[in-house]
Amino acid sequence: MSFSENNLKLLIVADTYYPKVDGTLKFMEEFIKRSEQDFHISLLVPNLGMKKGSKVTYLETSKWIEMSDYPTIKFSRHNRKLIREAIDEADLVFVQGPALASYLAIRYAHKVKKPVVLYVHTITWELMEKFLPHIFKKTMVKILRKVFLHYYNQCDEILVPYHELKSSLERQGVTTKIEVAKLGVDIVRFSPVSDKKPWKIKFGIDPDKIVIGYVGRISKEKNVHTLLQAFQKVRNRRNNFLLMVGDGPEDQVQPFKEIPNCLITGFVDNVEDYLKAMDVFVMPSLTETTSLATLEAMSSGLPVIVTKVGFPKQYVVKDYNGLFFPKVSPALLAIKIERILRDIELRARLSQNARKTISYSFSWERSINRIKRLLNKWGK
Repeated sequence: MSFSENNLKLLIVADTYYPKVDGTLKFMEEFIKRSEQDFHISLLVPNLGMKKGSKVTYLETSKWIEMSDYPTIKFSRHNRKLIREAIDEADLVFVQGPALASYLAIRYAHKVKKPVVLYVHTITWELMEKFLPHIFKKTMVKILRKVFLHYYNQCDEILVPYHELKSSLERQGVTTKIEVAKLGVDIVRFSPVSDKKPWKIKFGIDPDKIVIGYVGRISKEKNVHTLLQAFQKVRNRRNNFLLMVGDGPEDQVQPFKEIPNCLITGFVDNVEDYLKAMDVFVMPSLTETTSLATLEAMSSGLPVIVTKVGFPKQYVVKDYNGLFFPKVSPALLAIKIERILRDIELRARLSQNARKTISYSFSWERSINRIKRLLNKWGK
């Protein structure tokens, strides 16, 4: 192709958009903010009820098919037409996944020989496994893995956030070239505060409460009910408060509404303010890649307790900047929470080292600059 870096038309395709502020959308926000001078950027996203930004094509969604409270796009002639038109206008398609819009875009771009770069934010078959009936789960996961790996191999390049994921995908049959490009954190926006009481008061929380926090979807794959059960087991519960920053399906959210000392915020665009009100952060997820929420919590100087999944099991170091707990053990999670709350010296050490880890090793500028270099080579 005979175009230069200065006029590369970049189409970003995703299966999430406002008001669903998740890790994928946060990455898109940071990428666009730091790349709009380098590319002519347009977006192809589902219409989830909020239209925001320019140069955005919205795909119709179905009210009948949802996964983790995310409506999927309609498999309609109109949507396929919009996908074709958007791709025909682009020089490069940058896909975020992990659902129908992304895979239809990969399929059409491959057909018309437009270069496609996929950033893997989520392992799709692991995500969908949480929603499959137990009796069919093993067989369906095998089928889904084959289908999704087929689409991975129709891409021209795949970007992943950490080396272990690259090795895993190659072992499972991905032949497309894979490059590692870590995600990052805005360490100025997500920074520690010396006094948490004003932030607790801001959100209607008793300033003398110890706040145990979570950020993300309130859903099955995030394993949030292990956190709920652990919170109910923590001793001296009257002095503790559970802050759930996010939203999800009603059947997943309702149990949190039924307990005292718990606030559910819904999706918010000022996550950093809520992190300032927390004393401990828990990520109980069953499946993760990077977990931007955990990185942001650590950047905010919070001691974190996480499951050993995805990239967090590498950047969280036991007793240095965080703690681990088994995925489905509320009792052990409660013990870990109590340990941090009881041991002030441990809490201070984990907090300091969490911030240090992010400040030294995770930078949006470094991450986005690498991704821009990898994308720009398709315009040469």
